[in-house]
Amino acid sequence: MTLGFGCVARNDFSQNPMDPFKSPHTIMIVDDNPDNLNLLNRMLKERGYRVRSFLDGEMALKSAWDHPPDLMLLDIDMPGMNGFEVCRRLKSETRTQGFPIIFISALTEIWDKVKAFQVGGVDYITKPFQIEEVYARVEVHLNLISAQKAIEEKNAAIENALSELQAAQQQLIRNEKMAAIGILTAGIAHEINNPVNFIKTSALALKTDIEDLQRLLSVYAFCSAACHHPEMTARIDALRREIDFDTVLSEVPMLLDHIQEGVRRTEEIVQSLRLYARQDSMIKEPTDLHQLVDAALVILASRYKQSISIRKAYGDLPKIAVHPGRMIQVITNVLSNAIHAIESKICPELESITISTCLVKQDEGKYVCLSVQDTGIGIPEEIQEKLFDPFFSTKEVGKGMGLGLSISHGIVQEHGGSIAINSTEGSGTTVTIFLPVGKDPSS
Repeated sequence: MTLGFGCVARNDFSQNPMDPFKSPHTIMIVDDNPDNLNLLNRMLKERGYRVRSFLDGEMALKSAWDHPPDLMLLDIDMPGMNGFEVCRRLKSETRTQGFPIIFISALTEIWDKVKAFQVGGVDYITKPFQIEEVYARVEVHLNLISAQKAIEEKNAAIENALSELQAAQQQLIRNEKMAAIGILTAGIAHEINNPVNFIKTSALALKTDIEDLQRLLSVYAFCSAACHHPEMTARIDALRREIDFDTVLSEVPMLLDHIQEGVRRTEEIVQSLRLYARQDSMIKEPTDLHQLVDAALVILASRYKQSISIRKAYGDLPKIAVHPGRMIQVITNVLSNAIHAIESKICPELESITISTCLVKQDEGKYVCLSVQDTGIGIPEEIQEKLFDPFFSTKEVGKGMGLGLSISHGIVQEHGGSIAINSTEGSGTTVTIFLPVGKDPSS
């Protein structure tokens, strides 16, 4: 039947409602026609919605600002503030711009409908309306809101999980670095101890020689007035022979050189360790890649210098923007793996690690290429695809957590680069790292 206030309803609808359910949603109805208002109020409540009804826009606006509904059914042609203005004001406020507004009006001109969408409406129902249509449109938009909220909650959960994973990854990187530092400590202590002992021995010898020189000089000073006295001359000659004066004079410069070399070596080791253990800031620094490689070799010197030949083939490279502390961790890990691969040979002899660098051009731009090739045992083909997996390791238990290559892979990717491994079992392994030139992915 057709109702006098402009609403069409089916005769059998109240006896056969559309899947009644209890809904936690609140719907606000704004219409200056009491008959329309009462019908919508009653029918929506029967559907299980909580309903708030208003005859004018200003009262509805105040209520919505205090307690935003989940959805609004809004008439347009009302005295005082019309529906367009109510919608515009609601959409201009952060606290009320989120819920959907469905216009329900007798205005049928296309320009009225266009304006309704322009001010922020999501749908438009013309009067006279069928209540089934109102139900359907209300449910669609409430379902969309529920889905959107669910997506937002999922996104928030994903972002939170991502933040936790990133924090865990950074902690793993720190743990891996500290574990590596612990493994390297014995070798570094040995490396530092050698030049320190060298300095100590040279300093003691130099002290003795200087004391002898002082004795001789004091005799010379005492006898300066009687340089032609035979007895004094004999004493001086005897003292020269006793302390081997000529040898002392030749040893002093050499001992001083040894001391200086020992100091230089100690400083080099300490600086390399500081570079490895440093905590990088978020800002990348222009860095000489060769300096990082040399520092890594200093740190690992005690492991390779007795039985492995290091061959360098450095190209002419520009400085690149990296986190030095993280990148030296990558290089140290790759070199350490190469050393371990050689040490794992049954009879390692005439083994070598070749480190080469060059500048290459790819479609994306210029890249610095670092290649580390060893003559170790190689890697079986069936496990090569797992090398970058976290906690996967080819080493025996107790030799590492299996995070080195995984962390190195992440650090290189973080710098906008790539890392690849090419290995033949029994013939050695080549690790190649590409790092971009003149590009900072974090910017």
